[in-house]
Amino acid sequence: MKTGVFFAVFSILALSIFLVWSRFEDFNHNISITVSEQRDTYEFSAHYDRANTSRVQAYINDCIKPDQMGNSENDYIDANTALPDNTRFYIKESPGRLKIRLDKTQNSTASYYRIKKMCEGVKQLLAGN
Repeated sequence: MKTGVFFAVFSILALSIFLVWSRFEDFNHNISITVSEQRDTYEFSAHYDRANTSRVQAYINDCIKPDQMGNSENDYIDANTALPDNTRFYIKESPGRLKIRLDKTQNSTASYYRIKKMCEGVKQLLAGN
């Protein structure tokens, strides 16, 4: 009997904690953006409200036309990709998260500036400018 009551109380407590956490995650409007630039690499990471995922994907797809990365805000992407102009980069994207890494040694200066400009545009988009 005591075990059953203990299990029921524990289950209700665990469910309550999960519901509070999931509500916080859905309505968390904090934005975290990190840019790291080394001699050989450029990295951009962003954590943002999941509701902005479609806007971020649409902006990236517009920047890399005629290619496309994701079409749904529920898409998960983890890929090394090459664009028609030979721009090569790594992208990892999921709802509310984005990571882009460009190896400068494998790309032209124009490719580097193209991806950097795209990342700066994502930053502006998320900042609401």
